[in-house]
Amino acid sequence: MKKSLNVVGFISALLMLSTVVMKTNHLPGASIFMVLSGVALSIYLPFFVLYKPDEASNTGKNVAGIVGAISGSVINLGITFKFQHWPGAGVMIVLGLSTFALVFMPMLLKQKLKGEASERKTLMNTLGAAGLTLFALGILFKIQHWPGAAIMLGLSVFLLFFGYFLMYLSDKTIDSEAKTSYLRKAFLSIIIGCMVTTLILLSLNKPILKQYPEGQEVAETVDSRQ
Repeated sequence: MKKSLNVVGFISALLMLSTVVMKTNHLPGASIFMVLSGVALSIYLPFFVLYKPDEASNTGKNVAGIVGAISGSVINLGITFKFQHWPGAGVMIVLGLSTFALVFMPMLLKQKLKGEASERKTLMNTLGAAGLTLFALGILFKIQHWPGAAIMLGLSVFLLFFGYFLMYLSDKTIDSEAKTSYLRKAFLSIIIGCMVTTLILLSLNKPILKQYPEGQEVAETVDSRQ
């Protein structure tokens, strides 16, 4: 299993890096590499999420992990199809993000709250799950041009940073080394996720400012004044 995981990960990383190099240099075949990298990443993601040899077997965790891995794979394929302008992209993106937000996050929250006696940690985990849910739904609404996306994204930032992370930072019951390690991974994941999300939104949406050929903007401005 570990060897297969490394092989699939190597292929995915190679294809994605090749896609970036070919796309930025406008080389032929970039679209083919993009599709292959999207498919490879969709295969690698379930391997990466589900393969945890150091953890004891747990049916509930496995089910939640499977749901999370499938939703991530569907989202990735939907984005790949969207870049290629293939039919079915919107359906996959909607299904993937909806499953992540409305199925996976509640299942993950239920696991976190199971047997939890501390009201503070219950509230903290609830705020974190709510923030991630709203973030996923906000991205979905933004991609589909549905109203309410800005409100959801704004609330997700507030709940995550001014709710979950502040409570986690001030929780004295958590070991300081474990807290530092977790926060470093969490913040790095957020930074990478936001960078990828921004690139996706910039690529999928039309430019905010209309592009004019040189001199045309001035001519249209003069005409409008007359």
